[in-house]
Amino acid sequence: MDSYCLRAQSWDMEQDKRLPPSEILGLVEGYSTWIEVDLEALGHNLEELRRHTSTPIMAVVKNNAYGHGLVPVARYLESKGVGWCMVAKLGEALALRKAGIGMGILNMDPLFTHRQHRAVVENGITQTVYDWSTATSLDRAAAEAGSTARVFVKVDTGLNRVGVRHTEAARFVERLMGLGNLEVQGLFSTLQQTPQADKEALERFHAVCQSLARAGLEVPLRSIASTDATLHNPEAWLDLVRPGISLYGVYPETKDLSSPLDLRQALSLKTRVEQVKTVERGESVTYWGRFTCPTRMEVATLHAGFYDGIPREMANKARIRLGGRFVRSVGSVSLNHILVDATGLGAARGDVAEVIGPHWENSLRAVAEKAGWMVYSLLNHLNPYTPRVYLEGGRPVSVLEPLAY
Repeated sequence: MDSYCLRAQSWDMEQDKRLPPSEILGLVEGYSTWIEVDLEALGHNLEELRRHTSTPIMAVVKNNAYGHGLVPVARYLESKGVGWCMVAKLGEALALRKAGIGMGILNMDPLFTHRQHRAVVENGITQTVYDWSTATSLDRAAAEAGSTARVFVKVDTGLNRVGVRHTEAARFVERLMGLGNLEVQGLFSTLQQTPQADKEALERFHAVCQSLARAGLEVPLRSIASTDATLHNPEAWLDLVRPGISLYGVYPETKDLSSPLDLRQALSLKTRVEQVKTVERGESVTYWGRFTCPTRMEVATLHAGFYDGIPREMANKARIRLGGRFVRSVGSVSLNHILVDATGLGAARGDVAEVIGPHWENSLRAVAEKAGWMVYSLLNHLNPYTPRVYLEGGRPVSVLEPLAY
């Protein structure tokens, strides 16, 4: 591994520890807040997607695997035979290689320096390309390394975000294939997720492929389906589908609940009771007195807040599982705290509360809807420094501790 990869210290926090379950449980006893990831749920979702599409999967693990933990998730998926993953940042790709992940990695991050181009080539990362300067810089870096730069060409079929315009894509690919140290592994695009626009985009994408075929040029892999098209549009499956949020057990939209897939949420956010106190009738709690007690109450303070990813919009709205029951939050969500009505629970300091879990009342979808957020936003606001514990068969098998002490 080259020195660039070894210097990617900002992603050292992605290195999970494989410890005996008893040691992990001992660590968890000291956590005030942590995330649990059910790897069996992740594996179940993978098999559901495979059964549904029968098309090879490029797992989207960008943005810290949607909050689930980049390296542990990618390692598990690779063990289940996933051959490709996609990331949004070069640091993510380098972290995966540093951790020994061998699957194909498609990097969407733009490259700006020669050092970055060399890092991509030397670490066997496949780079997204849609401009000539990136292509020639990769070709030059590969020549210097005595290697080959591998790329996927991003085709803009109407989203107008990034990509070579579909009317110019075939000629662009032909020029790329004339570079001596560059291999075009695939073409991909992104749909708008509206039926008519997606129909046109798919037609445009096929037209690019047909133009290349008429010129006698072959690109091995074609991909255009993310979660939406994977669930609803078989014509878009092609050679690789790119499920993201569905892989983690989340139906992103209401319409997705009618899909034939049985998805299981993999993530739970847990915290502990920090203090329990009696608050008298008429007294208020939290900043701005957002809740006034209508009667004498037992109020439990939990050590989790919007630093951990709980939306501030959940003030007086959250349903949190404590003592085997769902209880309501009271008052505002602060940076490190949320309060709940613990009257009659006999709650005590150190008790575990489940802020987000697999039950409907506190599921990712339910929390996002109550907050007025997209579920994507909720997942991507989970704090990357929060410890993550990985379970199989209900037993902890590894732990990720970014701020161990």
